[in-house]
Amino acid sequence: MDQHKIMMEHGEKKTDEELEILIKKETIVRFIKSQRLRLIRMDTVRTVKKSTEWKPCSSRPVGRPRLRWLEQVEEDLKKMKVRNWREKCKDRRLWNEIVKQAKTHQGL
Repeated sequence: MDQHKIMMEHGEKKTDEELEILIKKETIVRFIKSQRLRLIRMDTVRTVKKSTEWKPCSSRPVGRPRLRWLEQVEEDLKKMKVRNWREKCKDRRLWNEIVKQAKTHQGL
């Protein structure tokens, strides 16, 4: 039995290096950001998509405003130099290429 299966059975915590091996040498941050881009193409009927587009009715707290989910995604796309992303996300193949690039992009 290999070490990975033994660790999974005993519920041991994984190190960063072990996690990187599991996600094929992508950094965890890049992996999460690329997964966040996948939500853009999701159908608006789905609950996850609704929660990302929801805007609260109440005012925001005093102080520096926290970034919203979409603002962070737009910032990542700017770093990747992706323009007209609302049009590009309509083309499934093109958008999947952008998501793949996000996994290896050095600026994210």
